[in-house]
Amino acid sequence: MKWRKGKERVLCIPDLQAPFHHKKALEFLSELKKEIKPTKVVCIGDSIDQYALGSYVRDPDAMGGGEETKKALEFCRRLYALFPKATEVLSNHNSRVYKRAKEAGIPRHFLKSYKEYLESPWDFAHSCEIDGVRYEHGEPYGGQSPSRTAVLSNMKSTVIGHHHTSSGISYVATKDKLMFGMVVGCLIDNDTYAFEYNKMYKQCPTLTAAAVLYGEPHLYPFGR
Repeated sequence: MKWRKGKERVLCIPDLQAPFHHKKALEFLSELKKEIKPTKVVCIGDSIDQYALGSYVRDPDAMGGGEETKKALEFCRRLYALFPKATEVLSNHNSRVYKRAKEAGIPRHFLKSYKEYLESPWDFAHSCEIDGVRYEHGEPYGGQSPSRTAVLSNMKSTVIGHHHTSSGISYVATKDKLMFGMVVGCLIDNDTYAFEYNKMYKQCPTLTAAAVLYGEPHLYPFGR
């Protein structure tokens, strides 16, 4: 069985959910950029949170939507300065504004694109593929091993985010090929009110980022 080698060094940015990102997220990603020297960058989605547009009961002491958006975009500008070229896959938090607009009956014609409202130089896509590896947010995949579920669904190596308490690599083999599934973890600040719901669970968010170097998956724990 021969492992499929790739040509690219892909840095994968995990869920950040600004402005509720970990305070040292950019510092960590900057260190990884120097170490990995990526030729491609993929943000696995949820770069911002949009807590104010959530459908759950909001914290009465939470900041307003305008202030939250301002703080999120301030962070994003620093992220874009660090990674001027990247692809971000579409995700549930980044899409909250469209969900609220749909519920209100507002046609998409009247709304800004992802690129416009995020003031982003990046490209946006439902998923992307590099060196035969698929990158998508991962919302459809559940269970104890969402990365394995993703691989079996796509029948190709797949990298996902979304699952904050999961970070790991699993393998699926057929007679013809070996495939991997990787969950990249997250870089959020679990102490903020946006993640108050986590307090009821014993598992905590797993702070990691990831890379696929020449077709092979790698995880990088925060604070290593």
